Amino acid sequence: MFLLPSLALGLIFALLLGGELKRLLDVRLRLAWTVPAALAIQIVVFHVPGAPVSQTTELALHVGSYALLLIFVSANLRLRALVPVLLGVALNGIAITVNGGLMPVTDAAAKAADITIGPNASVSTAAERLPFLGDVFAIPAGLPLANVFSVGDLLIGFGMIAFIVVVATNGGDEPALRFSRLLEPFRTRSYRMLATGKLISHLGDWLTLAALVGWIYERTGSTGNVAALLLARLGPPILGSGVAAVIVDRYSRRGLILAVELLRGITVVVALVGVITGSVPLVLVALACSGAFAAVSAATVPALVPSLLPANELAPANAGLGIARDGAMAVGALAAGVTLSWFGVAQALVVDLASFGLAFLFFLGVKVEAPVRRRKRAPGSSGGLRYLLRRRRLLLLVLSFASATLATGLANATFPGFFDIELGLGSGGYGFAFAALASGLTLGQALVGFARASEAASRWIGAGLLVMAAFFVLLALGTHLPTALLVIAAIGFVDGTTEVLFETFVQQEADPGYYGAVFGLSSAFMTTTMIGAIAAAPLLNDTFRPSGVILGASAFLVVAGAIALVGMMRTPTQAAQPVELPGSYRLAKLLRPGEVSP
Repeated sequence: MFLLPSLALGLIFALLLGGELKRLLDVRLRLAWTVPAALAIQIVVFHVPGAPVSQTTELALHVGSYALLLIFVSANLRLRALVPVLLGVALNGIAITVNGGLMPVTDAAAKAADITIGPNASVSTAAERLPFLGDVFAIPAGLPLANVFSVGDLLIGFGMIAFIVVVATNGGDEPALRFSRLLEPFRTRSYRMLATGKLISHLGDWLTLAALVGWIYERTGSTGNVAALLLARLGPPILGSGVAAVIVDRYSRRGLILAVELLRGITVVVALVGVITGSVPLVLVALACSGAFAAVSAATVPALVPSLLPANELAPANAGLGIARDGAMAVGALAAGVTLSWFGVAQALVVDLASFGLAFLFFLGVKVEAPVRRRKRAPGSSGGLRYLLRRRRLLLLVLSFASATLATGLANATFPGFFDIELGLGSGGYGFAFAALASGLTLGQALVGFARASEAASRWIGAGLLVMAAFFVLLALGTHLPTALLVIAAIGFVDGTTEVLFETFVQQEADPGYYGAVFGLSSAFMTTTMIGAIAAAPLLNDTFRPSGVILGASAFLVVAGAIALVGMMRTPTQAAQPVELPGSYRLAKLLRPGEVSP
């Protein structure tokens, strides 16, 4: 069912990303006759009334059609984008074979799609073997193409889109997808030290936050105090991002990371004192300071990366850091739960303190190849803002992400009610949604790390935000739990790709002397809109159903996508792409000698 829509979406995305569709005609496919033969068999078996075939023959023909598709994909695996298609066909074939030629379908999925299963249907609710490989998801009734689908169908659709986009945009000698590309930045020792240090530091972040949330609720029994703690962590990064916009381009970026890690270690000590003495205000102050320092570090790291690596490794480097961040989020939260259950909050904070010390040691191993010189005239916050206002593409991109965080903030605050009221999953629904989102984020970031970054790739930012808007609509209109979790994972997947491409675009487009200003100001804008959305969410959820709030949030993503698409357009007067030298730092040194400090 996904084949024709996937072909259409693949063609649309290929055009948006600057691909040439005529390249599809140049692809030489082996054993191409197997595809129409497989489709013809399925049409005869399931769509021709009164076809003179017995049940045994029907089973053999149905399984045989999937065997033909497997042969086709296997023969063309040199086209790596077809790997998901191979896996999807194999999963569907296994499910159909073990169930006597029928694809399993759940009652809930059939009800959500409002489909009636007839006697000659290729699916059955009575097929009980390997049901998780069957049609467990649904496009809800009332939407175009409402139907049930499986994990295999999803992989087939994704693979077809990837195949079309990769072939249409693959105009160079280097393959568009190469799995080893994500590992290339790790061959540089300084990047390895930076990525490992950030992974450990992020682990400590989530360990502390999750542990303190559990501690304060256990101590006070008040959700208001929990909210105050979260606001103490979310609010100060706005100030920290503003400070970063001033100091990151003024001082040594490596030195700033080391200083921030030491200061954050001190805040953990203060929080530990607060826990031992039972002082909630002291804990809140410590967490607020830690959040502000974290914002400085968040702006400093992407500003430092271009001075460590060649320009063609920036996208996989940003992807690697993103995977470390989201992986640490899941592991750190889990570690906090284990530590709190078996030991206590004080022990969790001691572990966190050790993590900051270990991260500091790794950051000491970061060496910038070019000599570090302090800027003669640092931009400052007002100078950085003036610079951003003069760069149309950067400004529109930052504004688009600020608009997108309005949508994600509203959705994040609405998910607990949505999963409880609309889907009936109860209070644990938010945890499942969070896990699905984090999984999607990690996969999306990994995909960008595998892909070849190009000028056309930046166009995906706007297209991706529009795709996220469509997923928000699908989520709001659905009432089927497995599909909702799948859609949230898809939202995370697209969000992960746009996050990495945003950082890479800024590194390629901005003057290296203004990296800190751009990253700091963009972080301040996005954090402000995020907090504004979270603050507005309770009022909106009192007025509308949670699904209505999520549906309304999709409008902000439409606006964000439109702004990004306009921002990525180059005018004839704009300069061509910069020449790729061994590193963007070296290019900056040639253009502005003596003024750049990594």
